[in-house]
Amino acid sequence: MKVAIIGSKGYIGRNLCSFLRLKGIEPMCYDVLEGDEDNYMKVDLTDKESVKKIDLNVDYFFFFTGLTGTYVGFDKYNQYCQINEMTLLNLLDEIRLSPYRPKIVFPSSRLVYKGQDKALCEDDEKEAKTIYAANKIACEYYLQAYNKSFDIPYTIFRICVPFGNLIGDDYSFGTIGFFIKAAKTGRIKLYGNGTVKRTFTEIGDLCAQIYKASLLEESNCQTYNIGGVTYSLFEAASIVAQYYGAQVEGVAWPEKDLRIESGSTFFDSTKIEQLIGHIEYKNIERILD
Repeated sequence: MKVAIIGSKGYIGRNLCSFLRLKGIEPMCYDVLEGDEDNYMKVDLTDKESVKKIDLNVDYFFFFTGLTGTYVGFDKYNQYCQINEMTLLNLLDEIRLSPYRPKIVFPSSRLVYKGQDKALCEDDEKEAKTIYAANKIACEYYLQAYNKSFDIPYTIFRICVPFGNLIGDDYSFGTIGFFIKAAKTGRIKLYGNGTVKRTFTEIGDLCAQIYKASLLEESNCQTYNIGGVTYSLFEAASIVAQYYGAQVEGVAWPEKDLRIESGSTFFDSTKIEQLIGHIEYKNIERILD
């Protein structure tokens, strides 16, 4: 089996690389950053000539490159569209013109959903409140379009809130990383009352779900919610605060952030569990301990 990771130096990319190596798979890795590791090549997927350097003769492309963020996308929309959309289109176009048909494994986001106070299923209502969310929705449709016209297979995984690390003990990414950093100062500040809910997925559980599902032919052209443990933001912050002996404090929403707040976005992961079997998801307490 030949596997490539696009965006191998990002948070999920580098953890997925470590996970695959534990499975005995040595992926070819690509990123825009410099690197001197084995099986690594620097490429810029916004540049079509650079994309031509990628070896397309693989079974799977794990496409984990991109910019995350919320309000900042409005200030940098050109950069967001270039990095979050044109990179995927450039790779798909190279594959279209080649004799190869690797599967594209693509990470989408909780932010494609319209927030509701219920566990969200894959076909629930969508809404884009940010450029990043619109990028993800667009990419989901690009994958569908290239599959229908050129038979390029894909699997989409919608991710809520990942946490933890398979490499060292750095938890600096995302919501839990923010909570830990704040807790070390003695106080975690939450916008509003923190009652909105999220599905939190430990990075090893996330990689396992992506790995197991992607390799199954039944996952071709399917979209899955990644499973995990659901907490309100207040509950998650309180777990971290207790561990560090800190306090949780509610603060008023800034107007611009309140306008793009999604509300509760937590997942029904029945579909992926029916495919790969039940998973005993790791909770935040277990990781901190």
